[in-house]
Amino acid sequence: MPAPDPRLAAVGFAGFALPWDALNAPDPVTAITAARTRFGDTFSTVSGSTTYVFVFAKTALENFYDLPEKVASKGLADYRMLLRKLPAELFEGRRTFAHDLFGASDVTSYLPNVDHAIEAAIQEIVDPSAEETQPIRSDAFDFARRLGHRIGITSWFGREAPLDDLIALLDILDGAEVFVHPSNMVARHSDAETVALAATVRIVADLLTMPGRQPSFLDTVAGRWNDVAPHERAQGIAYDLILLHIATMTNLFAAIGWALTLAAQHPADLTDIDHLAFEAIRLGQRSLISREILRPFTFDAGETHVALEAGMVLATMAPVTNRAIAHGNEFVPSRWSDRRLYNAVDIATFGHGAHRCPAQRFSMQAITRTVLAITTAFELSTSADPIVPVALQVGGIARPENPVIIDYKQRD
Repeated sequence: MPAPDPRLAAVGFAGFALPWDALNAPDPVTAITAARTRFGDTFSTVSGSTTYVFVFAKTALENFYDLPEKVASKGLADYRMLLRKLPAELFEGRRTFAHDLFGASDVTSYLPNVDHAIEAAIQEIVDPSAEETQPIRSDAFDFARRLGHRIGITSWFGREAPLDDLIALLDILDGAEVFVHPSNMVARHSDAETVALAATVRIVADLLTMPGRQPSFLDTVAGRWNDVAPHERAQGIAYDLILLHIATMTNLFAAIGWALTLAAQHPADLTDIDHLAFEAIRLGQRSLISREILRPFTFDAGETHVALEAGMVLATMAPVTNRAIAHGNEFVPSRWSDRRLYNAVDIATFGHGAHRCPAQRFSMQAITRTVLAITTAFELSTSADPIVPVALQVGGIARPENPVIIDYKQRD
C-alpha cells in the first residue's frame, strides 16, 4: 500500500493505487465510492509518485470546475495520460483544435455528413437476402463504433476518404484506450501508433491530390498549412485531423451505443429522444476528471480547506456523483428538464464552464439523429441485461464488459 503524503495529514487517506500505475489496482469507481463513504467528500491517495486529492462536495465541485487552467490544468493532466499511448509528436505544432469546429454555423454544415453516415450505416444493417420476418442481429457498440468513425471521417477527411483503411488506423490511434483499459498502460511498449501515423499521412497526401474530390473540412485544415513543404504539410494536416477525430468521436461511439441499447430496452420512452440521450450519457459516464496543480494554493473543498502543492492532482469522478441522485441507477429520462438536471453542478454529462465539451451540440445531433433514424427504420428489441461497464475504465462513456446484442426488424 502506498504511504500517505505527509503534507495532507489533515485529510483522510484512502491508500489505493490507480490502474495505470499498478496491475493489482482496484476498480476506481468501487475504491473511490468506498473511500467517500469512509472519509467523506474530501480524501487523498498516492498512486505511483503522484498525490491525488479527490473532492465531491457541491461547493468543491463548483470551485473545481471554476479553477483557472494556469493554476490547475485539466489539459496537462489529460496530456500526461495520453502520452502513455500516443507519440508526443502527434501533439506538437497543432494548428486546428476542437473549438475551431463547433460554432453554430459549423455544426449545421456537418449535419448532411451525419445524415449521410447514418443512412450508409442503415444500409449495412439491411440484409436483402434475409426473410423479411427475421430480425437482423448486431452488437450495438460495434455498430455504434463503425458509425461514429464514419461520421468523423466523412466530416473531417471527406466522403472520398477510404473508410475501412482509416477506421483500422484510427482504432490503433484511439487515445481512449488509455482511459478504457488503463491497466494496459502499466508496462506498455508499441510501435503500432507510429506506423499508423505514417499510413494516415500517406492517405491524407493522396486525398489532397485526388482529382475531382469534393471540397470538405480537409481543405479548411489544409489552408492552415500552406506555408510549409509538401510532406510536412501533409503530416501537419493529418495530425490535426487525427487529434480532432480522437477528441470528437471517441466517446460519441459509446454514447450512441448506450442510447441505442436504452431505446431497445425502453421503446415507450422514445417520445423525447433528447432526454433519452442525456440520460444515456449520465448512466454511461465513467470519467475520472483530473487537474494537475501548477502552483501552490488553498482549495475550498466545502467541508474543509486543502493546501495543494505543485505536482499534486485534484480530481473527482463523474459516476460517483452522476449515479448518486434519486433513483440514480434507473433509466428515468423524465428527470431531465430541457437540457438541465436539478442540482446540475453535480452532473458531468458534457463537463462545466471552460471545460465544457465544445462538441456538445454536434454530439447531441449525432446521437439523436441516429436513434430517430434507426427507430424509424426498425423495431428494436434486446434481451441484454443492463450494461456492465468494462472494469477499471476511468474516462468518457463506458464501454460494455459483454456484447450488447440488438435485434433490428424492418418496419413496413
